[in-house]
Amino acid sequence: AEGGKHAIFRYSGIDCNFSGHVLRIAKSDLARASSFHAENDGRKSASSSSTSSRTSNVIESMEESTTQTFQRKIVQPLLGHCYLDLARLVRLPASCCAQLHHRTLVSNSIPPSRLPSWKHDDTKDGAVEPISHEWVMAALLHDHTHLSRHPLSPISNNIIDDKPTVLSVEIKPKAGYITSSPLVLPSHRCKYYRTRYSLQQELMKKGHIQKGWRRMKKAEDAQHSTANSNTIPDAFTPSNYSPLDLFSDNPIQIQKALEDLSHNMQNNFRVWCNGRQIFGEYEAPTENDCRKILNEFFLHTENNTREQLSDPKSSLIDAITRTVSEVLDRESLLSNILSMQQLDVIDDDGAVEIYERLVHLCDGSHSEAEKLLDQAALIPSNGLAAEMIGDKNDLISASPYIFPVCNSLDKLLGETSKFQKYFLGCVLERSGPKEDIMNATHITCIECVNHLSKEACIYLLQNWLLSLALCDVSVFVTFQLLTDQEHKSVEECQSCDLGGVALLSLQTDALAPAPSMAVHYEVKVVDCDPKPAKK
Repeated sequence: AEGGKHAIFRYSGIDCNFSGHVLRIAKSDLARASSFHAENDGRKSASSSSTSSRTSNVIESMEESTTQTFQRKIVQPLLGHCYLDLARLVRLPASCCAQLHHRTLVSNSIPPSRLPSWKHDDTKDGAVEPISHEWVMAALLHDHTHLSRHPLSPISNNIIDDKPTVLSVEIKPKAGYITSSPLVLPSHRCKYYRTRYSLQQELMKKGHIQKGWRRMKKAEDAQHSTANSNTIPDAFTPSNYSPLDLFSDNPIQIQKALEDLSHNMQNNFRVWCNGRQIFGEYEAPTENDCRKILNEFFLHTENNTREQLSDPKSSLIDAITRTVSEVLDRESLLSNILSMQQLDVIDDDGAVEIYERLVHLCDGSHSEAEKLLDQAALIPSNGLAAEMIGDKNDLISASPYIFPVCNSLDKLLGETSKFQKYFLGCVLERSGPKEDIMNATHITCIECVNHLSKEACIYLLQNWLLSLALCDVSVFVTFQLLTDQEHKSVEECQSCDLGGVALLSLQTDALAPAPSMAVHYEVKVVDCDPKPAKK
């Protein structure tokens, strides 16, 4: 699997230190390792290269990466320690990374739009710290398509036939709020009425932005071919999914959100069964596979029901989304994510204005401004921030960062809070906000920005970048069935040491009369990286 900057490799060997884990490696590091070994070690024998890539040569680093520090100090305390596992930093032989790079490229599994990110760019070497000729740093993470052991799980894991079916769902929830910042530019006020996700879907439909996960097809096969390109993106259908539903704290709306995601998966909804992906934008199981999973997992007690499923794919997706929605409704993860996302009180438009103010205070130096932001992003408050804020404003009460003393910041947050209350009142009364009030508040807030201190600029941009990071995370919900003998267990929410146990009832037309069932589950967040200041 891959994202914009990183590739994920699952370990499939027998080393107990790596079993059940994946490696997350920057694609730029893989490309540089491959480029170096192509120039210097191209004539080495395959046996020599293989020896150097054994997992026994992998060394765990005692250093902590920027991402690890960010997650441990900033994210975990707010998100919940049980929802975010910290990675172990390891050093991989560069020769091993060169092999991974080569095998991935020749597998033809990389979408053409993402191939440039797998290439070594000599022009960027001066902008980054060069990797060692011998080692590449990587993050060792738990494989969340599998489930950790639970005291109530079946004991006979050494017998293949007795292994329980494990289903894992990856969700990219996106931004669960609509901006109400008075710093939004007058020409961008459509953002007051639509989610960021819906706006992006519209821009994708119009072809203004492209996503790397989309497949390309030959232009001559398309209805509207062009003479200037050999490939064009697949026809794009916007999703009906609204993040507001997922973060609504309403079980019916959470269920609707997951259904909308499953009906148009794009890169935001994927399902694994026993570690093998079965659903995705370009993945779907056969009907026989669906029946088998339904029989083993959801219909384990009703033999006669198995014959009644005319559409097993829809029945399986429906059962999965219902299970995941009930699990998410039980846990506090979504509300914790939303509270961190809502630390964005300035919007992208305000971030531009405040960043320009910070650059001005840094004597016009962009590099100095970025350095200050990147350093401050890892420094949490000492626990007294809430006392410093007092009762002035609750917009940033959840912020992990040190609240600076600045009159212009106090005024800006006060104006923002007043505007948000006014806007909410307009929504409740179903009346649009008045243009003159929006314009006057915008002017006042811009004036506040022009008088912010350096510390105040950093504080607001820190929270905005933290919000962006939480808008880009993925959530894994992994679960398995508990046997009849284990139903006596009381329900329990997830903890740092154990997953949760839930009694669920899946009464649907397709699955009736399916009885209630007990599942062991884990909910985890991944891809929670700090956003660089150059963002």
